[in-house]
Amino acid sequence: MSTAIMNKMSEFDVIISGGGLSGLLTAIGLINETPELSIAIIEPVSQPSLDAVPNDFKSSDFKSNDFKSDTAAQELNQHSNQISEQSQTVNFDDRCLALSYGSLQLLNHWQVWESLKPSAWPIKTIVTSDRGHLGKTIMRSHQYNLNAMGYVAAMKNMGRAFTTTLNELQAALQSNESNKQQVTWYKPNTIKQLSQYPDHIKVVLDDEQTLHGKLLVVAEGGMSPTRQKLNISTSTEAYQQNAIIANIKVTKNNKVNSVLASKDSGDSNTKDTQPQLDGHTAFERFTTSGPIAFLPINKDEYSVVWCVKPEDVDNIMALQESEFCQQLQNAFGQAAGIITKTSKRESYPLGLTKAQSIISDRVALVGNSAHTIHPIAGQGFNLGLRDVASLVKQIKVAVDSSVNKSQNDIGSFATLNNYQAARQHDINRIAGFTDLLVRMFGLEGRLPALTRTLGLLALQKVSSLQQWFALHFMSSKTLK
Repeated sequence: MSTAIMNKMSEFDVIISGGGLSGLLTAIGLINETPELSIAIIEPVSQPSLDAVPNDFKSSDFKSNDFKSDTAAQELNQHSNQISEQSQTVNFDDRCLALSYGSLQLLNHWQVWESLKPSAWPIKTIVTSDRGHLGKTIMRSHQYNLNAMGYVAAMKNMGRAFTTTLNELQAALQSNESNKQQVTWYKPNTIKQLSQYPDHIKVVLDDEQTLHGKLLVVAEGGMSPTRQKLNISTSTEAYQQNAIIANIKVTKNNKVNSVLASKDSGDSNTKDTQPQLDGHTAFERFTTSGPIAFLPINKDEYSVVWCVKPEDVDNIMALQESEFCQQLQNAFGQAAGIITKTSKRESYPLGLTKAQSIISDRVALVGNSAHTIHPIAGQGFNLGLRDVASLVKQIKVAVDSSVNKSQNDIGSFATLNNYQAARQHDINRIAGFTDLLVRMFGLEGRLPALTRTLGLLALQKVSSLQQWFALHFMSSKTLK
């Protein structure tokens, strides 16, 4: 039987399959933009009490259980580069996501940012370099009149903030409209079968409960079983890389003070550009084995994504803590300091996967159910967030254009086709951008190395080119 909030109602406007970050955000967006719609969320695992989730994921002493991760949520698709969002509700842990400037704007608009900001860590500088070569480019937030180019947040804090915001929004609605149940949870439940009709979609759950809706939003992650039931095919290209994820602690050394020095920055404000690491610098370092990302999560702590060759994964994962720190240090260098401690490590294979269609009859795919990309440049979650924003916008257009709001057809072909058309360019743009970086920096030899060096130097010197690069990092069409 389902748990949590339940009633006898089985007719909904929107049914969301997946109560992870994308599913929660879809519900939040709908309540903000179209509060008249009823929502059902289907989630396969029971969500733990919010009180059981620590408010702060950072640790100053790195105790052994500071980075606990539920192994059930580590079920991976060998052709996908993301852990399934469908299992994230029970696994909002210390794995971190980069939130771009564009994403922060949306989260603020939908009233989420206020809850998340206290536990997020700002990125004020991004250093991109090629290991063993001279090329380097540095982007600083003040160059674009921003306080930060983005933020880093632990999944558990994002889950907490999203859940808190959803509850607060629903409570506000109920205070204005008596007995109105905006969101109904079905958990732990999964979709057993579904049937698509011209005017509605029928969903049968694993416990035989039946739901009817105008639209089904699939936010289940890269391993989406519902996408398979819909026979939506995917194109997949596996990279010969695996990502190793860990949180680390560093101590500063003599080299870190010069890492931000750049005679070509074109910035005369020496006070703002003094070569000092302040705990708000993110690193993207390319090696021939794959990129290494260091995302700041505290003054002397980073969340690391280390991309390595598949044949090296087992040996690296089996290393003792001190050996792992040394291997990572050898691969990355000392730009961020000396690595002294690490959390528990996780690993998953990398690839580029795109659904052939992100819509079906009365169905829309969002997030990793629609696409998974390489974690290079931290674009995956931000891309999925824009899926949600675009879908909610099209739903709002359908509601607002309806003469009789009770008869609006939010799951019509026109609405879903507009959603797919609006997302296609952005998905292809970011997928192509990340794919290009992976391939360009993975080439060995002197000529590719020279080309990369010249490219990074050009990024540092040519402001318009650097702005184009910054726009991709920040997932924003304009810089304000």
